[in-house]
Amino acid sequence: MLRLAVGTVQKVLEKQAGMQILEVRTESVAGCKLQRVLSFLQEDYKSGDLLLINTTAVHLELGTGGYHFVVGKVNQPEETDVLPNEWGHVMKMRYSPWQLAVDSVEEQASPYHDLFVQEDLSLEGTPVLIGELHSLLPVAVLALRKKNPNVRIVYVMPDGASLPIALSQHVQQLKATGSLAATVTTGHAWGGDRESLTIHSGLLAARHVEQADIIICMLGPGVAGTGTSYGFSGVQLAEVIHAVSTLGGTPFFIPRISFGDHRARHYCISHHTISIVNRFTLCPVLVTIPIFGDERDEILSRQMKTLEGAGKHIFIKGKVPDLSELASLEKGYGLSFSTMGRNWQEDPAPFQTAWMAADFVGNSLGYIVQTVNDAPHSPASSSTLEGLGLYLTRNEVRP
Repeated sequence: MLRLAVGTVQKVLEKQAGMQILEVRTESVAGCKLQRVLSFLQEDYKSGDLLLINTTAVHLELGTGGYHFVVGKVNQPEETDVLPNEWGHVMKMRYSPWQLAVDSVEEQASPYHDLFVQEDLSLEGTPVLIGELHSLLPVAVLALRKKNPNVRIVYVMPDGASLPIALSQHVQQLKATGSLAATVTTGHAWGGDRESLTIHSGLLAARHVEQADIIICMLGPGVAGTGTSYGFSGVQLAEVIHAVSTLGGTPFFIPRISFGDHRARHYCISHHTISIVNRFTLCPVLVTIPIFGDERDEILSRQMKTLEGAGKHIFIKGKVPDLSELASLEKGYGLSFSTMGRNWQEDPAPFQTAWMAADFVGNSLGYIVQTVNDAPHSPASSSTLEGLGLYLTRNEVRP
């Protein structure tokens, strides 16, 4: 399905970096005359402009994707570049009507091309915090910044969910407050401070072009699922873990944990996490497991037997923060914390888990600096991650 309609601009409701929200009157969309429409194009709109808009998501009553989107102006008088770039010839969303050229860091005309020609380029041990839910990004970033105020955090966005990074209010807010130093969009995702053709180049760009001390790699907003163990956006994170490991980074994985989601497959440890960790991830990864200090730990312990049976990953347990910590982070952030339609008061576990994972990452920096010089280009081995896991858990139980 691809539903298109023509609408007339009434006014610009909001304008921010990379995105505009328009009020548009449509005649062909039944039941509603005035629509909220998103545009990612760098052009000016005025009342009376005729637009071709994509109405598919609203027709399907989707959640995160429940907006119309501007395809372009109907009466454009001449050929116009509505997303200008500098040197790029790499196309994203290739061979679709929306294909666009971006300034990819790897390509021949890029000033960074010589960097990516190096065959031994590595992440040099850089910790990479990997997670499925974009809604947990602000908690992870803010927790890291609170404990490590001088670290440079770079967000790498794969293309398993939304493609335009401008759709993320969290990224815009974290950039505006200086909590995120930079962003990199990989694959067919676009609109970051840096563009890359692959997740591998994107991670390396975060480290060597943007000088990241810590990399966070989470899917963008709007993940998809099918109620199966094969068809969900998070499967892509197995590839991210493999890339981090083979490039000599230190992979940390945030499990998807909820006690507010009443769907059996997502209650406590989500079947998404079980599939990623047990079946699809072939390289060892540090999986951060929360300790709640109540009856939830027993439920989690029973499910953990399913994960630990794989025998190839390192599980590190840490105490979750008090709810007052989440309240404090949210108050200073400026936007609310919510995931899957629930705020942190209704379902604190996902946010506590993300905070705890970020805390482990922050605590790992000194250890990694001391040990990475021995093998800066080597893949992350089980023994290396086990050593880090022991270091982190020993520090966790110290008074």
